[in-house]
Amino acid sequence: MFPMMHNFICIVLLFGCSNSVVESAPFLTSLVSAASTCVDEMTGNSDGKSIGADLEKKVISLFDEAASLPLSLSREDGNIEVRTKFEGQLYMSFAEAKVVKNQPPNVFRGFLQNFNKHFSDATPMIKEVRHLEHDGNIREGIKAFMGFPPPISDRVMVHWKYLRLDRKKDEHLIILSEEGNEKLLENHLSKEERKKYVLARTFLCAFWIKPAWNSNKNEIIGSNIKYVYSGDVGGSIPQQIQRWIGPRTALDSVKSVIVFGKKTATKE
Repeated sequence: MFPMMHNFICIVLLFGCSNSVVESAPFLTSLVSAASTCVDEMTGNSDGKSIGADLEKKVISLFDEAASLPLSLSREDGNIEVRTKFEGQLYMSFAEAKVVKNQPPNVFRGFLQNFNKHFSDATPMIKEVRHLEHDGNIREGIKAFMGFPPPISDRVMVHWKYLRLDRKKDEHLIILSEEGNEKLLENHLSKEERKKYVLARTFLCAFWIKPAWNSNKNEIIGSNIKYVYSGDVGGSIPQQIQRWIGPRTALDSVKSVIVFGKKTATKE
């Protein structure tokens, strides 16, 4: 269908069905639903929704895969573990804090809701996370700046952020991904930034916070926190350096959430 004709039909559907008409003719409810779908297509929200849903499935499958990977770091007698994997230039890291005691999932809501500020404050390599734009209430475009010790150049990342608070009861998820970020790069990455920074690619990054239960599964005693990163840091950083930096970055990422939760739990 030609775009102009498609958009015209969408507008007719949206504004041609008043509430009174729908109430008197229930079958027209389907037209309102169709109109809503058209609006999503016209604004780009349908892409955001479908991409977000696909990324959510990917997060779950990646964590299923993580248990089979070799251990890179272990802390707190095995309570925190980091695992890594390389596929050519693609680097993947997984970190899990199995049980963070006395910190139920809801103490981490503030960290996820104000992720841009708290993540940059708590993670040494992240110098700044900057808001770019919103795609309705589906996702937020953000730009992150990473600092590296010389002679490695600093990096910049431009991606979408998907926040899924209360994905299930007492369960929260936040996802970052560059998928579908072409307009963000066009509109929000300046020529000066392209010269100053190496563009790093974030295929998928996520924090997944779930309840940790007692042995009888009838009481929440804390949280289980999982972190995944899949991307290409860009440029020509040797794998040996990536293998050293990557696991520590994953560990710092999980610890930043735990520290925030501890402060919040203490205040409550």
